[in-house]
Amino acid sequence: MSMSAVVATVDLRTLARPTALSESVMVGKDIMELLAGAMYADPLMIYREYVQNASDSIDEAREAQLGFDEPAQIIISFDHVGRNIKIKDNGTSIAGEDFVRKLTSVGASTKRGKEQRGFRGVGRLAGLGYCQELIFRGRSSSDHKVHEVHWNGRKLRDLLRDATYDGGLAEIVKEVVTVMQLPSDGFPERFFEVEMCKISRLRNDILLNEAAVRLYLSQVAPVPFDPDFKFASTLQAYLDERGIRAPISIQLADGKGPIYHRVTNQIAYSPVASDEIEAVNFLELKDSDGNRFAFGWILKHQYLGSIPKKLGLGGIRLRAGNMQVGDDAILAPLFPETRLANWVIGDIHIVSRRMKPNGRRDDFEPSVHYAHFQDEIVLLSRSLTQAIRISSAQRARITKIRQHMGQANEWLKIVSERLIPDMAKVSIASMLVQRLLQAEKEIAKLDEGSLVRRVAEQEFETIKVDVLKMKARGERALKRIGKLKPAHRAIRVALEVMMSNAQTPKSGLLMSLKLLEATNLTS
Repeated sequence: MSMSAVVATVDLRTLARPTALSESVMVGKDIMELLAGAMYADPLMIYREYVQNASDSIDEAREAQLGFDEPAQIIISFDHVGRNIKIKDNGTSIAGEDFVRKLTSVGASTKRGKEQRGFRGVGRLAGLGYCQELIFRGRSSSDHKVHEVHWNGRKLRDLLRDATYDGGLAEIVKEVVTVMQLPSDGFPERFFEVEMCKISRLRNDILLNEAAVRLYLSQVAPVPFDPDFKFASTLQAYLDERGIRAPISIQLADGKGPIYHRVTNQIAYSPVASDEIEAVNFLELKDSDGNRFAFGWILKHQYLGSIPKKLGLGGIRLRAGNMQVGDDAILAPLFPETRLANWVIGDIHIVSRRMKPNGRRDDFEPSVHYAHFQDEIVLLSRSLTQAIRISSAQRARITKIRQHMGQANEWLKIVSERLIPDMAKVSIASMLVQRLLQAEKEIAKLDEGSLVRRVAEQEFETIKVDVLKMKARGERALKRIGKLKPAHRAIRVALEVMMSNAQTPKSGLLMSLKLLEATNLTS
């Protein structure tokens, strides 16, 4: 009896067993360079980080019903001589027993999972890369003393450049941080303050430029709408109904009053061209289960062109916790033409917990839920693009209408001021009737019931009366001339061509009179 051998292949890797890491983990000093400013492409983003933390603190105080001696607010003050900035709020602050621990920990925020804007615990160090010293100063309502934590930015940079320094993250923090306590005299009962000393001079000194800071915060911060904005109460009621927290007053110590949301009643495209906000349209975005994951609003206007970037107004902005994420171009890649994204004005509030801003807060973390949101925006952008193109077509029609009626008015004025030969009257009357018919066709293409159509129709009816009178004069002149010879009919056609294509009615009339003189038809 024969036997056959069976050979089994064994993967030796399956016999191995994973073991816990026994080596100590080294978090090097260079991580501080990333946290202290390198994460942010725009220096102004440090204001967003500190305003975000201050806003969370104020919301905590409101929810705890701590009460406010003065309105809940954030005050930003500038010392241009000393090159210092202070950002102060009257929120809950940080209790004395936690003050040092919280303000020296890195990436250890207790906010994750809560309904708060910041949650990674790194934004508080954002200003360190732009000043020589960063000071956190505060007092909670239960403290008798004011606590301070000083981060020495100059020393930090020296240690980061020192190739011989081999300390890790914890060691370098201990090297550059000092703490102290101050008597409470002269300080509010409850406050928190960030002070950046000896600010670096960057990009036209932008960090100490009140106008630049005001414009930036009007876009990114949870500030109220300007009471003078005609849809302010409508928009605020809409946000209140959907659970967006109350706005927070932010003031620069420049005597110019509080900062308001970026929207305005008018869009100033240039010193001579502007557009008016006409209405507000609302949108709700829901998932397949009918749950709302985002909502927002878009302002209706005439879409005269790309909104100048210097206004800080254009684009559909994304917001989480009523703080802007990214910039005016965050949704531009989702438009059929990216340039059209800045023709629109709007905000979309992301309320789904499944969509989180990334660490730099310049976009959202990639996820299937964010991808679904982007798909919805693609559909919205197509609708907006169509509206922009329709508006552009309307403006082109309005331009044609104005040209036809403007030319007609000029010709009518010339006829009323000068003696015109009968042959010229006949041609002018015929040309004006054609202009009137062309204007009427363009008016019929405008949106029925729209304001521009109603205005155009009113202007048309006014000029129509005068054109019909001119038509009657042309008919009487034709009777006086009698039957036209073939040569005269050719001259009449030539007159109409010259008049219709002349740069101005005056030049058209001048050429016509010369032709009539040359052909002895001036009577």
